[in-house]
Amino acid sequence: MFLLDDILLKMLGISIPGLDLISNIEIIRDFAYRELYNLDKIKNKIKENQMLYEFDELSTEEYEEKRTELMKQLKFAERVLETNLNVRTDILS
Repeated sequence: MFLLDDILLKMLGISIPGLDLISNIEIIRDFAYRELYNLDKIKNKIKENQMLYEFDELSTEEYEEKRTELMKQLKFAERVLETNLNVRTDILS
């Protein structure tokens, strides 16, 4: 019910901050994207993996496997941030 009310109010150009369901959902989505595709965290994991390998706490196979996985994550996160998923098209206007 709230979703329909929210859509109708947006169509009329009325927005009630704090009660605007769609904008609250978008804010939560943005926080999730920032947490999930955090480049600094992924780069720190890559550095940590390198250090563990240098101190002989990881075998070469484990290091290479983890490194390729982290590099894939990094490239994917960079692509996601490049496409700027936070930009949305307002279909109601």
